[in-house]
Amino acid sequence: MADRDLRSDDIPGLQEVGDFLKKNKRWIILGVGVLLLVVLTLKSYFQVEPEEEAVVLRFGAPLEETYGPGLHFKIPFVDEVHTVATERQHRIEFGFRSDPGEKTKVLKTVIDDESLMLTGDLELVQVQWSLIYKIDDIRTWLFKVEDQERTIGDISMSIMRQLVGDYSFHEVLTTKKRELQELAQKETQRALAERVPTGVIVTELAIKSTDVPAGARDAFKQFNETEPLVRKTLDEAKADLDKVTGDAEAEKKRAVGEAQRAAEKVVKNARGEAQAFLAQLAEYKLAPGITRQWLYFQTMSKVFAGVDRKLLVDGAGEGAPPTLSLLPLDKLLEGQGGPPPGGARTEEVTP
Repeated sequence: MADRDLRSDDIPGLQEVGDFLKKNKRWIILGVGVLLLVVLTLKSYFQVEPEEEAVVLRFGAPLEETYGPGLHFKIPFVDEVHTVATERQHRIEFGFRSDPGEKTKVLKTVIDDESLMLTGDLELVQVQWSLIYKIDDIRTWLFKVEDQERTIGDISMSIMRQLVGDYSFHEVLTTKKRELQELAQKETQRALAERVPTGVIVTELAIKSTDVPAGARDAFKQFNETEPLVRKTLDEAKADLDKVTGDAEAEKKRAVGEAQRAAEKVVKNARGEAQAFLAQLAEYKLAPGITRQWLYFQTMSKVFAGVDRKLLVDGAGEGAPPTLSLLPLDKLLEGQGGPPPGGARTEEVTP
């Protein structure tokens, strides 16, 4: 079959369509214009919800004005609108995922990659926490941070790991948990405002759980059961040590006290004897002869005090055979009798 030109008569109904368009050309153009006007009208305004703020990009550059809740106009097909929920609380969970929509969040999934950390005493601990933030600077949030939620999460995990490394294992699990939580919120806010500006405000950082890893829980439970016994034994040993130390300290103080008193006594006696000697010396200088005789008698009295009753003396006269006499020395010393006249003897012994 030879080729031939396609004519409108060859297509059924095409002639009728062409006739209709020619006949209603005016109305068709009017309808297209109205439709285009409607589209332009719809594209010339945007709605910002009560909890949102918006920024308009004109030819790719952000305008200085920030738009709050309400109806606002824009240039169709030229302006690009970005809205952000600035009054909404945004939540990020670390180490766990909870069931959404529940008033009380229930730990559903534990994620070890996020929760496992190393303490300052090189022990593994599992920390699970949540971070709640609000967007404060919409321009910083939109144009200075890429993948905002991931950036916030990485910073929060980095700070938490660093802080946990400053505490011991028992401090993280018990006494320092609240302190760790407050410090983590403060340092996270500082990092998100200064180190990596993200335009957000951290409203709450809550540590949900601090626990030992699942593989070490049995050993930790056994440790907790034996720890009170160990502490009791240590307390008893310390009490015994304190008692022994106290007794030894008391004995030491008593011995030192006795030694001090003995030393004081010796010093006082020495000083008394020295003063007595000085007094005797003064008397001796005044009357040397009498003082010498008095000292002689005093010395002999001390010597004779050790003799029982009698003393052998020389009782022979001049030219007489040598004899020894025994005198009643004890009576002489007591003053009950005088020496026998003429050298009287109670007993004579001729050698």
